[in-house]
Amino acid sequence: MGGNKVREKYLKFFEERGHKIIPPAPLVLKNDPTTLFTSAGMQPLVSYLMGEKYPGGYKRLADSQPSFRSQDIEEVGDNRHTTFFEMLGNWSLGDYFKKEQIPWFWEFITKELNLKKEKLYVSVFEGANGVPKDEESAKLWEKVGVAKNHIFYYGFKKNWWSRAGTPDQMPVGEIGGPSSEVFYEFDQIKHDKKFGKVCHPNCDCGRFLEIGNQVFMQYKKTEKGLEKLPKNNVDFGGGLERLTAAINNDPDIFKTDLFWPVIEEIEKLTKKQYSENKNEMRIIADHIKASTFLLAEGLLPGNKLQGYLLRRLIRRSTLKLWQLNESSPQIGMELSKKVMEIYPIYFKNVQDKQIETNLASEMHKFLSKLSVGLKKLEKTDPSIINEQFAFDLMQSEGFPFEITQELAKKKGISLDKNKFNKLIEAHQEISRISSANKFRIR
Repeated sequence: MGGNKVREKYLKFFEERGHKIIPPAPLVLKNDPTTLFTSAGMQPLVSYLMGEKYPGGYKRLADSQPSFRSQDIEEVGDNRHTTFFEMLGNWSLGDYFKKEQIPWFWEFITKELNLKKEKLYVSVFEGANGVPKDEESAKLWEKVGVAKNHIFYYGFKKNWWSRAGTPDQMPVGEIGGPSSEVFYEFDQIKHDKKFGKVCHPNCDCGRFLEIGNQVFMQYKKTEKGLEKLPKNNVDFGGGLERLTAAINNDPDIFKTDLFWPVIEEIEKLTKKQYSENKNEMRIIADHIKASTFLLAEGLLPGNKLQGYLLRRLIRRSTLKLWQLNESSPQIGMELSKKVMEIYPIYFKNVQDKQIETNLASEMHKFLSKLSVGLKKLEKTDPSIINEQFAFDLMQSEGFPFEITQELAKKKGISLDKNKFNKLIEAHQEISRISSANKFRIR
């Protein structure tokens, strides 16, 4: 079963259970200065989860939300992390709660998606700081058919969700709640003991993959601590790519049909094999996909905020293509076309030529800078490649710190982003003082 079919089944399943299917929000929210990108389906719904009435009076909502998480850029390259992903979501705005949500999701994954029950594990909140142990969810999971030894309890770090993190990280006014996650076990992967003596659902060895998270949104952070919201809410999120990987029984999400056509195109155009170049090809596929979606919304590469992150994605994918001996901007256009073919529902009314032209233009600009920067890196004594060198290279050639950092790492040199930022701050302060003195009345 492919990703588009999973999305279709999910939306139909919850529509049949009284949910209003709502359109996805833009990746760049126009009226939300608190965040750069939409990184979860609940982001545009925060006010309704806090008690405001949804237009039309709907209390049950569902959607499939394209999402982007810039903090995951450095993680991309393994078999499960991406910057761009699609989040299947359903919400109860003070309507149903645990006894409906848990059986519904279990029915969806075991009957609609045909995932084997013995491969599924769940986690629930163990209780702390006045928030009770979630024995109710554990009993409901047992009731639907989850084996008792497949139910695990974790604390705030693993089984609590808010946009800011754990309760101590939540600002006043932020909402959150205990969560119950579902994991799929890839038993073909043997546990690596460097991640701990015993494997468990939240182990980082790769044997388990989280495929869905029920957040029981019940609390709001106040000056006094956590206080109950007026009504209990459900906020569910499930990664489309991960669910599709579970259906394939393959832990590599890049082998799903949501990525594989792009990987195949990279293989064809670079004449290299995925099996021998996984890290580079995964980064290229993810970054080109994310760039295509952002460009489709009219965002352009730039030096600030969202534009800077888009530029970083394009330049990093260009670097990886260059490392595979492919330095033509044309390849970016071809890969972007593949992305649009995978997602017809999102690109049917989009001017694809504009996307391709802007992508190729940014790749072309960076390739010219790349050759100059690489020559300087090669000619420079490794002993003097430091944060100051990276700053000077950025100033003289527009060479991004992250690219210098990545290339330096291959030489065994570690560059500190905090030290680099301090150099920028010092430079900005000098510029400010110089500007003030220039226009001072004498």
